[in-house]
Amino acid sequence: MNKWIITLFVGMGMLLLFSGCTKQPNTDAQMKAKEPKVIVQKVDREDIKKILQEEKFIYLNNNPDRVFAVNGEGIAPQNTVSPSQAMALAKRAAVADAYRQMAEKLYGVQINAKDTIKNAALFDSRIVSQVSGLVRDAAITENTFKDGLFVVRMELKMNGARWQEIFGY
Repeated sequence: MNKWIITLFVGMGMLLLFSGCTKQPNTDAQMKAKEPKVIVQKVDREDIKKILQEEKFIYLNNNPDRVFAVNGEGIAPQNTVSPSQAMALAKRAAVADAYRQMAEKLYGVQINAKDTIKNAALFDSRIVSQVSGLVRDAAITENTFKDGLFVVRMELKMNGARWQEIFGY
């Protein structure tokens, strides 16, 4: 009877061993063949620019020049030595104002505000605006001086592709 039980256990073990091994799990090669292939590649700004120009996208081909125009104003100070000095200082102020306005158009303005409340009422309110940017190749197209006010018109012409490269975010 011992031999019969041992034979039974050995037979059951062999049956379990072979029945569990009949279906083989997927190998790594089979799993990789089923997954889609993904290629990772680093791309920088110059690569993208080259691809866009080679593909000749419509928005780059028909991109016209952009023109930005602002009017800067400057007031002549009262305590000057001569009218020429007053006019020169007013012009300098008008040009600085035009550059500031141009930077506002191109880069935007940062606004910081602070309110102070005291006894459930507004006690103090401060607003600070700040502009930071680089303006190149802007040209003064007109200037006038009348009644102590100097006005300059400043224009900046920019190629559409250059505009897209710098400000197209």
